[in-house]
Amino acid sequence: MFTNAEPSDADSAMLIDQYLPRYDVTTSRHVVVDADSGTTYDAMLTADLMKLGPIVRSLGRLRDVPRVLSHRIRGTPRTPPPERMRFADVTDTTEWTHLDEVPGAEFVFGAVGKFWQPEIEWRQIESEAFPEFDEPGYAKLAISLSVRPYGEQRTLLSYEARTATTDDRVNRNFQRYWRLIGPFAGYLMSRALERIKADAEARAKQESMNSSTEAENRSRPNWSRRRVTVTIVSLVVAVYHFVLRPWYRRWETNGDAA
Repeated sequence: MFTNAEPSDADSAMLIDQYLPRYDVTTSRHVVVDADSGTTYDAMLTADLMKLGPIVRSLGRLRDVPRVLSHRIRGTPRTPPPERMRFADVTDTTEWTHLDEVPGAEFVFGAVGKFWQPEIEWRQIESEAFPEFDEPGYAKLAISLSVRPYGEQRTLLSYEARTATTDDRVNRNFQRYWRLIGPFAGYLMSRALERIKADAEARAKQESMNSSTEAENRSRPNWSRRRVTVTIVSLVVAVYHFVLRPWYRRWETNGDAA
């Protein structure tokens, strides 16, 4: 969807609005997760995006064809894909910039580049300079991942990507590019949310099982103490009836006889 939109009052609290309040293109996806917000947020940052399924991998390779051909034609080495890709690792890359974060609520990162080119030309930029960057020839992309409580032990997980261009010529180029890449971007976002949802719900289930196990372990010593007490009392009664009492009766009899 193409729009030159101002942030609405409902979205004014979003951290992404501080970095890209006006944009040419925005895409968002949402999913309800059966896990608390803290667990979902942790899963959101650590989910491995290289495990989004064979369709995503195939689409990624298709998108990468122009760059591969370019390297082959020029005879330059091609950087192998990473073995793992997580949102938490954004700060370790040279292309992406960690813009800001509200821990446990929203994580925002972005990039500046010429995304429509066969091989993306990235422009490194600090987070402080991102909002005001307007050098002609580039586009700015900001991505927000956020969680909000959605009932008891449920969370609304949201993924929003905004792109703003810096001049009219770039805007025309990007719109043509977006008509091709937009559906793939939306599908990729949906698959990423599904991966995060699965990870978060698995963690929540494991934590629940661990809590149940801990509760059982805490209750077991009480039962053990009761068993020990019953055993001791039983032994005392047995010793009295079968040892002390007969001995005492024999001692009384001997005493009377004396």
